Amino acid sequence: MAVDFTMMYVAHDAFGRDLRRLSAACERGDETAPSVLAGWEMFKKQLSIHHTAEDVALWPALREKVTFPEEFAVLDEMEIEHAQLEPLLERLDKALAAHDTANALETTRVLADALTGHMRHEESQALPLVEARLGERGWQAFGRYFRKTQGLSGGAEFFPWLLDSAPDATRTHVLSMFPAPVRFLYRRVWAPRYQRTMHW
Repeated sequence: MAVDFTMMYVAHDAFGRDLRRLSAACERGDETAPSVLAGWEMFKKQLSIHHTAEDVALWPALREKVTFPEEFAVLDEMEIEHAQLEPLLERLDKALAAHDTANALETTRVLADALTGHMRHEESQALPLVEARLGERGWQAFGRYFRKTQGLSGGAEFFPWLLDSAPDATRTHVLSMFPAPVRFLYRRVWAPRYQRTMHW
């Protein structure tokens, strides 16, 4: 059975979306506006949750199943790329705190390039390994870990952030993967509350 990586792809799209928004804010000179900083904080929080979950519950499980040196190398590269993003996040935090627009814009572009490269690398090499070595059952186990670490309060932030500006078809597909109570909470509570808080 083919593994459905929809949630991973949609999350990757959301990270790219947020960095485009930050870049646009820097170009306008609005990078320290409260709504922009709120968006930036949400981006950092979701990226940390996403990468921590992979580092704790996906790559180690996959490492137990791979057998060839080139497969181990892909997992090593995933971990290295995660670590390489941290200094860029810190550099951007400092630029925003210093109201250094030029540095913030340049660092946003460098971060976007690095994160995009990592996500494409993950999609082209790591996810096929997940499918081949862990399969649907292993991927579902990772999903359960992710949901457990988020909890209901985390889901209240995660789903509106994830689906912010997503195409209707994507939103419908993602929500169809979850039980009716989650869909109800998203439509009636979580999304309206997210929309009342200015992001970007």
